[in-house]
Amino acid sequence: MNNLSRQSASMDKPSNKSGAILPAEPSMALNMLIRLTNNLSVLADREAQALAQNDMVTFAILQDEKMLVTEQYMGASEEFRSNINSYRGADGALLDRLERLQKDLGEKTQSNNVVVRQIYQRAKDRTQSSLLTAQELGQDYKVRQQPNTQKAMNENARTLTDKTGGAA
Repeated sequence: MNNLSRQSASMDKPSNKSGAILPAEPSMALNMLIRLTNNLSVLADREAQALAQNDMVTFAILQDEKMLVTEQYMGASEEFRSNINSYRGADGALLDRLERLQKDLGEKTQSNNVVVRQIYQRAKDRTQSSLLTAQELGQDYKVRQQPNTQKAMNENARTLTDKTGGAA
């Protein structure tokens, strides 16, 4: 279990309030939100690295971990927003740090999403091109009855040679 997973698992422990994710004490709650935000930011960095290296296996594996941390983050964020008044007197430095981390996380996520959209579009374009090529080749391929099989094979070889410039 990596450090990020250990931190995430430790955040599953119940807090002071019944059914609450965040601790009752505002500074502790803000620190937990900061840790969750930082965990997501680290995952976003790892995703960016996997995307830059075109390592789709690592990228796919990261999605499970990201989903777990995102669920924890969303629950804590909802709780934070629903009790926003209790955090008004909290340490301003913690609030500022949380805000900076969330902005940074948003930028990283947006950047990763742009790269994912580009990869998706390239894959879609390649697939479409391959399908069109296969369709064109299929339209020129002649199918004959059994007695004329050799003649059809010869015609198909000639057609393929014509299309590929001699490489059959």
